[in-house]
Amino acid sequence: MNIRRGSLFGLCFLVLFLLVQSVFSQDAETSSPMPKKPHAFAQSGAPGPATGDATDGRMCEFCGMIDCTMGCKAIIFDSQYRKMVVMPGIPDWLYYSGLVAIILVSFFFAETVGRRTLRKRKRRRFDLLRWGALKRFIRLPIFPALFQFPTTLLFAFLIYAGLAGHQVVNIVPTLTWTIWWAGLIFIVLFAGKIWCVFCPWDFVATVLSRLRLFGTGRAPLNLGLQWPRRLRSVWPALWLFIALTWLELGCHVTKSPMKTAYVAIGMLVLALVPALLFDKKSFCRYGCFVGRIAGMYANFAPVEVRAANLDVCASCKSRDCFAGNEKGNACPTSLCLATLEDNTYCTMCGECFKSCPKDNVALNVRPFGEDLYDYNSPKRDEAFLAITLLSLTSFHGLTMTPFWENVTEPEGTILGWVGDLFGTGHLGSFTIGMIVVLAAPILLYLVFCRVVAALAARKTETGGGHSTMEIFIQFSYALLPIALFYHLAHNGMHLFMEGQNVLTFLSDPMGRGWNLFGTATRAYPQMLSTNTIWIAQVVLVVVGHVYGIAITHRVTQRLFGKGTTSYLVEVPILAAMILFSYFSLWIMHLDMNMRGTLL
Repeated sequence: MNIRRGSLFGLCFLVLFLLVQSVFSQDAETSSPMPKKPHAFAQSGAPGPATGDATDGRMCEFCGMIDCTMGCKAIIFDSQYRKMVVMPGIPDWLYYSGLVAIILVSFFFAETVGRRTLRKRKRRRFDLLRWGALKRFIRLPIFPALFQFPTTLLFAFLIYAGLAGHQVVNIVPTLTWTIWWAGLIFIVLFAGKIWCVFCPWDFVATVLSRLRLFGTGRAPLNLGLQWPRRLRSVWPALWLFIALTWLELGCHVTKSPMKTAYVAIGMLVLALVPALLFDKKSFCRYGCFVGRIAGMYANFAPVEVRAANLDVCASCKSRDCFAGNEKGNACPTSLCLATLEDNTYCTMCGECFKSCPKDNVALNVRPFGEDLYDYNSPKRDEAFLAITLLSLTSFHGLTMTPFWENVTEPEGTILGWVGDLFGTGHLGSFTIGMIVVLAAPILLYLVFCRVVAALAARKTETGGGHSTMEIFIQFSYALLPIALFYHLAHNGMHLFMEGQNVLTFLSDPMGRGWNLFGTATRAYPQMLSTNTIWIAQVVLVVVGHVYGIAITHRVTQRLFGKGTTSYLVEVPILAAMILFSYFSLWIMHLDMNMRGTLL
């Protein structure tokens, strides 16, 4: 997309945003104020924050937040007898406006970008290491241990608090799932794989396998085994992520401090055992679902580690970035700068900055989505990870709606229907429903890819050489922006509606009746109003759709050449993308069961 066309889209979105904001502002001015009510913590059988002298704002009778703008409708109890607040989804007019915007944008691209030759993208980069102080800091022996050590201390405390603290009033679920897990996607969007620099699991595994806090050297406790060849893919990470989702939602891990602590311990074991058995850090490359999810999304991020000059790498014989030397350890995920073309597996650990004898490593800032426009080595396992991320993010949103589960009227929900059909209990019905919901987008996308293969064989001279699976793999990377931006929209709702709760728990993290910082007796307003969050959610879905279409055109050009006839082949993929984006809007349009508010 050239600058002129990009400016046009930017103007369109700005006008849309201002229009939506103006209408919402009118709605907010005419809405009746929330009556001042005491906090309803006692209904769940647990102590809660006092409100007497905390603030002069109005407190919501349902969720307990000050000056609540969520429009809370009711309080219900889930299958574990924990209270949930029901809030409305995005209003009808905004929902339909988002759908119209998606369709119009799709046709605009098909009629303009699709009919013109996409110019070769300029590789615009700015190397942050031009700032010498940053380069010297990354090359310090204590990097990244300097950041991982305090994170590990916090990690250890959260495990202790989850096991020994109060099982309702506890900082662990809020800090883990609302702040870290929801905020991680925003971190990836802007900073790529920077989380790996703070990873406590990697720090513990490194210390125990190398018997040192930082620095270079062989791993004395490492048996040096080779990672099993059949597991050299992202499939282990994908299955672990699906298992975590099942635990998180099916077993209510996100609401239990103790279960969250057990998951943290399990993750530590998963990182530690492979570090002691296998060479390098095979788990980081193949098994860490946090790293693999962040790695796929990081291909969209504006930060990258690359060779500063590929010609210099071509003349290098030692490949110290891969093998390591006395200044830096070998790349933990077996990467070589000479062939590094995407962000999927780089952990930004800084070892190549230290080991490269030619000072040929760059930390670049670049435009968003660069890796996805020209993904040179698409792989089957990564393709399935991309489409499964789309399924899983949609599944997360769906499970929060009364359409999935409503304990007051279970017969009208997915879980109720599955339970009646198969005679299963809650967990069995959840498992069956999860399998169906995750499989449906994958099968639907596969059908559309089959149509593309058939059209390509009939309409283009080169199409006959592309199988359905090859098309499935190639176009799957265009779905990543749709998954990423819906993920941002969904997580942003949790982060900016519920994230302020952590301030209350900071003074009493374990539910012992403490007030360390004077915040335990206060309730806080939302960080962003519900109106603003709704607007942002719709805009994010539309933006993700726009990027997905742009990448689809690049893939089409690469596979089938240029011209109108070739671009007609991609119509089924565009139709699939419209359906996926529409489904995201539909989920946000439904009422939501907010489980993490001040309950």
